[in-house]
Amino acid sequence: MEENIRLIVTIDREYGSGGHEVARRLADRLGLKLYDEEIIAKAAEKTGYREEYIKDNEEKAPDFSISGIFSAVDTFQASPFARVQEEEFNIIREIAAEGNCVIVGRAADYILSEERHVSIFLFASLEDRVKRKIALDRMDPGREVLSEAAMEKKVKAVDKQRRRYYEFYTDNKWGGHETFDVLINTGRSGINGAVDIIEAYIKGGMGKDILSDM
Repeated sequence: MEENIRLIVTIDREYGSGGHEVARRLADRLGLKLYDEEIIAKAAEKTGYREEYIKDNEEKAPDFSISGIFSAVDTFQASPFARVQEEEFNIIREIAAEGNCVIVGRAADYILSEERHVSIFLFASLEDRVKRKIALDRMDPGREVLSEAAMEKKVKAVDKQRRRYYEFYTDNKWGGHETFDVLINTGRSGINGAVDIIEAYIKGGMGKDILSDM
Protein backbone atom coordinates (compact mmCIF):
# COMPACT_ATOMS: atom_id res chain seq x y z
CA MET A 1 0.00 0.00 0.00
CA GLU A 2 1.32 3.42 -0.92
CA GLU A 3 2.34 5.55 2.04
CA ASN A 4 0.39 8.61 0.90
CA ILE A 5 -2.91 6.72 0.74
CA ARG A 6 -5.15 7.13 3.77
CA LEU A 7 -6.23 3.88 5.38
CA ILE A 8 -9.88 3.93 6.37
CA VAL A 9 -11.50 0.70 7.55
CA THR A 10 -15.24 0.45 8.18
CA ILE A 11 -16.59 -2.49 10.17
CA ASP A 12 -20.25 -3.42 10.26
CA ARG A 13 -21.36 -6.38 12.29
CA GLU A 14 -24.05 -8.69 13.50
CA TYR A 15 -24.74 -8.27 17.20
CA GLY A 16 -22.40 -10.46 19.24
CA SER A 17 -19.97 -11.14 16.38
CA GLY A 18 -17.21 -9.11 18.06
CA GLY A 19 -17.25 -5.98 15.95
CA HIS A 20 -15.94 -3.57 18.56
CA GLU A 21 -13.22 -5.93 19.77
CA VAL A 22 -12.03 -6.72 16.24
CA ALA A 23 -11.95 -2.99 15.48
CA ARG A 24 -10.05 -2.23 18.69
CA ARG A 25 -7.40 -4.89 18.10
CA LEU A 26 -7.05 -3.95 14.43
CA ALA A 27 -6.59 -0.29 15.33
CA ASP A 28 -3.97 -1.20 17.94
CA ARG A 29 -2.09 -3.45 15.54
CA LEU A 30 -2.02 -1.02 12.62
CA GLY A 31 -1.70 2.19 14.63
CA LEU A 32 -5.07 3.58 13.57
CA LYS A 33 -7.56 5.71 15.47
CA LEU A 34 -10.69 3.86 16.57
CA TYR A 35 -14.13 5.44 16.37
CA ASP A 36 -17.12 3.69 17.90
CA GLU A 37 -18.39 5.13 21.17
CA GLU A 38 -16.21 8.14 20.34
CA ILE A 39 -18.81 9.01 17.67
CA ILE A 40 -21.50 9.11 20.36
CA ALA A 41 -19.46 11.58 22.39
CA LYS A 42 -18.87 13.78 19.34
CA ALA A 43 -22.57 13.70 18.41
CA ALA A 44 -23.56 14.63 21.97
CA GLU A 45 -21.19 17.59 21.88
CA LYS A 46 -22.57 18.83 18.56
CA THR A 47 -26.27 18.32 19.28
CA GLY A 48 -26.39 19.09 22.99
CA TYR A 49 -28.21 15.81 23.62
CA ARG A 50 -27.07 13.49 26.40
CA GLU A 51 -24.82 10.60 25.37
CA GLU A 52 -27.43 8.17 26.70
CA TYR A 53 -29.99 9.69 24.33
CA ILE A 54 -27.62 9.43 21.38
CA LYS A 55 -26.84 5.80 22.20
CA ASP A 56 -30.55 4.94 22.48
CA ASN A 57 -31.44 6.57 19.17
CA GLU A 58 -28.52 5.88 16.84
CA GLU A 59 -28.42 3.07 14.26
CA LYS A 60 -32.21 3.02 14.14
CA ALA A 61 -34.53 3.56 11.21
CA PRO A 62 -37.88 5.36 11.49
CA ASP A 63 -40.88 3.14 12.11
CA PHE A 64 -42.18 3.81 8.61
CA SER A 65 -40.48 3.58 5.24
CA ILE A 66 -39.65 6.40 2.85
CA SER A 67 -38.08 5.69 -0.51
CA GLY A 68 -34.86 7.35 -1.54
CA ILE A 69 -31.34 7.31 -0.16
CA PHE A 70 -30.98 9.45 2.98
CA SER A 71 -34.49 10.80 2.43
CA ALA A 72 -35.16 10.54 6.17
CA VAL A 73 -32.58 13.25 6.82
CA ASP A 74 -34.24 15.57 4.31
CA THR A 75 -37.74 14.86 5.57
CA PHE A 76 -37.19 14.91 9.33
CA GLN A 77 -34.78 17.80 9.71
CA ALA A 78 -36.70 19.14 12.71
CA SER A 79 -36.83 15.91 14.70
CA PRO A 80 -34.23 15.00 17.36
CA PHE A 81 -34.06 11.50 15.89
CA ALA A 82 -33.09 12.81 12.46
CA ARG A 83 -30.57 15.19 13.93
CA VAL A 84 -28.76 12.31 15.63
CA GLN A 85 -28.44 10.45 12.34
CA GLU A 86 -27.43 13.53 10.36
CA GLU A 87 -24.77 14.59 12.87
CA GLU A 88 -23.28 11.10 12.96
CA PHE A 89 -23.11 11.01 9.16
CA ASN A 90 -21.29 14.37 9.18
CA ILE A 91 -18.96 13.23 11.96
CA ILE A 92 -18.01 10.13 9.98
CA ARG A 93 -17.11 12.25 6.97
CA GLU A 94 -15.02 14.55 9.17
CA ILE A 95 -13.24 11.62 10.81
CA ALA A 96 -12.36 10.09 7.44
CA ALA A 97 -11.01 13.40 6.20
CA GLU A 98 -8.67 13.66 9.20
CA GLY A 99 -6.70 10.50 8.46
CA ASN A 100 -6.19 6.80 9.10
CA CYS A 101 -8.94 5.21 11.19
CA VAL A 102 -11.29 2.33 11.92
CA ILE A 103 -14.99 3.22 12.10
CA VAL A 104 -17.57 0.82 13.57
CA GLY A 105 -21.14 0.62 12.26
CA ARG A 106 -23.44 3.55 11.42
CA ALA A 107 -23.46 2.78 7.67
CA ALA A 108 -19.96 4.27 7.45
CA ASP A 109 -19.09 2.17 4.39
CA TYR A 110 -21.94 3.78 2.47
CA ILE A 111 -21.37 7.29 3.76
CA LEU A 112 -17.76 6.99 2.62
CA SER A 113 -18.57 5.26 -0.67
CA GLU A 114 -16.76 8.00 -2.61
CA GLU A 115 -13.67 7.64 -0.39
CA ARG A 116 -11.05 4.93 -0.78
CA HIS A 117 -11.66 2.56 2.12
CA VAL A 118 -11.88 -1.10 3.15
CA SER A 119 -15.35 -2.28 4.17
CA ILE A 120 -15.69 -5.30 6.47
CA PHE A 121 -18.77 -7.21 7.60
CA LEU A 122 -18.55 -9.60 10.58
CA PHE A 123 -21.05 -12.37 11.20
CA ALA A 124 -21.38 -15.64 13.10
CA SER A 125 -24.03 -18.23 13.84
CA LEU A 126 -26.81 -17.19 16.19
CA GLU A 127 -25.69 -19.86 18.67
CA ASP A 128 -22.10 -18.57 18.72
CA ARG A 129 -23.20 -14.98 19.20
CA VAL A 130 -25.59 -15.80 22.02
CA LYS A 131 -22.88 -17.76 23.85
CA ARG A 132 -20.37 -14.94 23.38
CA LYS A 133 -22.68 -12.25 24.71
CA ILE A 134 -23.59 -14.33 27.75
CA ALA A 135 -19.91 -15.05 28.43
CA LEU A 136 -19.10 -11.33 28.21
CA ASP A 137 -21.94 -10.44 30.58
CA ARG A 138 -20.68 -12.98 33.09
CA MET A 139 -17.30 -11.24 33.06
CA ASP A 140 -18.95 -7.96 34.11
CA PRO A 141 -19.99 -8.05 37.81
CA GLY A 142 -22.37 -5.15 37.32
CA ARG A 143 -24.28 -6.61 34.41
CA GLU A 144 -27.36 -8.82 34.50
CA VAL A 145 -26.74 -12.22 32.90
CA LEU A 146 -29.62 -13.13 30.61
CA SER A 147 -30.84 -16.66 29.97
CA GLU A 148 -30.03 -18.18 26.59
CA ALA A 149 -33.63 -17.64 25.46
CA ALA A 150 -33.63 -13.99 26.53
CA MET A 151 -30.24 -13.33 24.96
CA GLU A 152 -31.29 -14.99 21.71
CA LYS A 153 -34.32 -12.68 21.60
CA LYS A 154 -32.07 -9.64 22.22
CA VAL A 155 -29.56 -10.66 19.55
CA LYS A 156 -32.31 -11.11 16.97
CA ALA A 157 -33.87 -7.76 17.91
CA VAL A 158 -30.61 -5.82 17.59
CA ASP A 159 -29.84 -7.51 14.27
CA LYS A 160 -33.27 -6.56 12.98
CA GLN A 161 -32.75 -2.97 14.12
CA ARG A 162 -29.32 -2.71 12.47
CA ARG A 163 -30.57 -4.28 9.24
CA ARG A 164 -33.51 -1.88 9.03
CA TYR A 165 -31.26 1.09 9.74
CA TYR A 166 -28.63 0.13 7.19
CA GLU A 167 -31.04 -0.76 4.40
CA PHE A 168 -33.26 2.27 5.05
CA TYR A 169 -30.43 4.79 4.75
CA THR A 170 -28.39 3.09 2.03
CA ASP A 171 -30.69 1.03 -0.22
CA ASN A 172 -27.96 -1.66 -0.02
CA LYS A 173 -28.16 -5.15 1.46
CA TRP A 174 -26.82 -5.39 5.01
CA GLY A 175 -24.16 -8.12 5.05
CA GLY A 176 -24.35 -8.72 1.31
CA HIS A 177 -21.25 -9.81 -0.60
CA GLU A 178 -22.02 -7.21 -3.24
CA THR A 179 -21.90 -4.48 -0.58
CA PHE A 180 -18.76 -5.23 1.48
CA ASP A 181 -15.15 -5.98 0.52
CA VAL A 182 -14.60 -8.74 3.08
CA LEU A 183 -17.11 -10.88 4.99
CA ILE A 184 -15.73 -12.82 7.97
CA ASN A 185 -17.36 -15.52 10.07
CA THR A 186 -15.89 -14.76 13.48
CA GLY A 187 -17.42 -17.96 14.81
CA ARG A 188 -14.83 -19.75 12.67
CA SER A 189 -11.96 -17.25 12.66
CA GLY A 190 -12.11 -15.99 16.22
CA ILE A 191 -11.37 -12.36 17.07
CA ASN A 192 -7.61 -12.44 16.43
CA GLY A 193 -8.15 -14.51 13.29
CA ALA A 194 -10.50 -11.86 11.94
CA VAL A 195 -7.87 -9.19 12.62
CA ASP A 196 -5.28 -11.33 10.79
CA ILE A 197 -7.59 -11.67 7.77
CA ILE A 198 -8.27 -7.94 7.57
CA GLU A 199 -4.59 -7.10 7.94
CA ALA A 200 -3.66 -9.60 5.22
CA TYR A 201 -6.29 -8.14 2.88
CA ILE A 202 -5.05 -4.61 3.46
CA LYS A 203 -1.40 -5.48 2.96
CA GLY A 204 -1.78 -7.99 0.17
CA GLY A 205 -4.86 -7.12 -1.83
CA MET A 206 -6.09 -3.59 -1.30
CA GLY A 207 -6.02 -1.58 -4.50
CA LYS A 208 -5.69 -4.53 -6.86
CA ASP A 209 -8.27 -5.55 -9.42
CA ILE A 210 -9.28 -8.84 -11.00
CA LEU A 211 -6.69 -8.46 -13.79
CA SER A 212 -3.75 -7.38 -11.63
CA ASP A 213 -2.31 -10.87 -11.02
CA MET A 214 -2.91 -12.37 -14.48
